Amino acid sequence: MGRFGLSAFLRRLYLAAAELHWGVMLALLLAHMGTSWLALQWAGEADLRPPVDFAYWYLTTATTIGYGDLSPRSDWGRMIAALFAMPGAVALFTASLARAFAGLSGRWRRRREGLGDYSEMRGLVVLVGYDRDRTPRMIAEITADARAQDIVLVATDALDVDDPTYRYVRASSLTAPPELRRAGVAEAARVVVYAASDAETLAATLAVTAINERGHVVCFLRDPDTARLLNAHCPQVEVVLTPTVELVVKALSDPGSSRLIAQLASHTDEGATLYATEAASGGRFDEVARSMRERGAVLVATCAAGDNQPRFDLDAGVSPGDRLFYIAKRRVAA
Repeated sequence: MGRFGLSAFLRRLYLAAAELHWGVMLALLLAHMGTSWLALQWAGEADLRPPVDFAYWYLTTATTIGYGDLSPRSDWGRMIAALFAMPGAVALFTASLARAFAGLSGRWRRRREGLGDYSEMRGLVVLVGYDRDRTPRMIAEITADARAQDIVLVATDALDVDDPTYRYVRASSLTAPPELRRAGVAEAARVVVYAASDAETLAATLAVTAINERGHVVCFLRDPDTARLLNAHCPQVEVVLTPTVELVVKALSDPGSSRLIAQLASHTDEGATLYATEAASGGRFDEVARSMRERGAVLVATCAAGDNQPRFDLDAGVSPGDRLFYIAKRRVAA
C-alpha cells in the first residue's frame, strides 16, 4: 500500500472511530474481550478460562450488573480486572448505548422533519399536497375507515408533525419523481392529490400516474374544464369536483338532503356510510340486493368492471368483479 493509500486508509479509520461506527465498535469490543481474556489467563484465573464463563462475566461487568458469582481470585487478576477489563467493558457498553440511541434519535428527527424514506413500503395511502383546514379532516376520515392503511403526507411546507396516524415527507416539488418515490407513491394502493391550485393538482396528478399505474388515484379540482382535460389524458383517475352549487340546489328542493349526502360521505359520523366492494358472484340486481340486505347493507348502484360510471338499474344483471355501491354502518365482505 502506497503512502497516499495508507494515509487515506488511516483517515477513514479515524473518521469511523470518531463517529463510533458499528464496525469499529465491534472490532474494539472483540479486541478488548480477547486481550482481557489473555491477561486473566496469564494471571492464572482458571474460573474465567471457559469462553462461555468469561463472556458471561465480561457482559455482566460491562452492564454494571455484576452478580459476583464469577470474579478474579488472584491479586494480579483483580488488578487486571480493576484497571483494564472493567473500565474498558463499561466504556464500550456505554458507547454502544449512546450510538444506538443516537441512531434512533436521528431517524426520529429525520422523519419528523420530513426526510424519511418510505419507498420500500407497500399498500400505502399517500396524500399529495397539504391544506391547513381540509387535510387534517381528510386524515381523520381515512383513519376512521375500517380498512385504514398507513398514511404518508407529501407537502412542500415545513410542518411540525408529531402525529402517530401518518408520516410526513417534505418535498421541494409535488411533481418531482424522486420525492414522490421517497414517499412511497410508486407502490401505493391509493393516492389523493389535493394541491393549492388546479394547475399544481393537474401537474402532480400526471407525475403520480407516471410512476404508479396500478393504484387508485383521486384528485380534487375546482374547474370543470381542467377536469375534462385530465379525464381525457388519464381516464383511470377519479376526479372530484367541488359540488357546492349542486348541494345548495338539492337542499333547496329537498330539505335535509345536503346533510344526508354529507353523512354518507363521512366515516366519522355514527350513521351509515356509502361503501364500495367487488361482487364475488353474479346474479340479478334484486337478488344481490337481497343478499346484501341480509348482512345489514343497502345496495344502491353498480358499476361494470373496468368502468368508472356508476349506474342505478334494477333490471341490470351483476357480474363477478362488478363494483357494488352500498350503504351500511360498516363494511361487509365481497
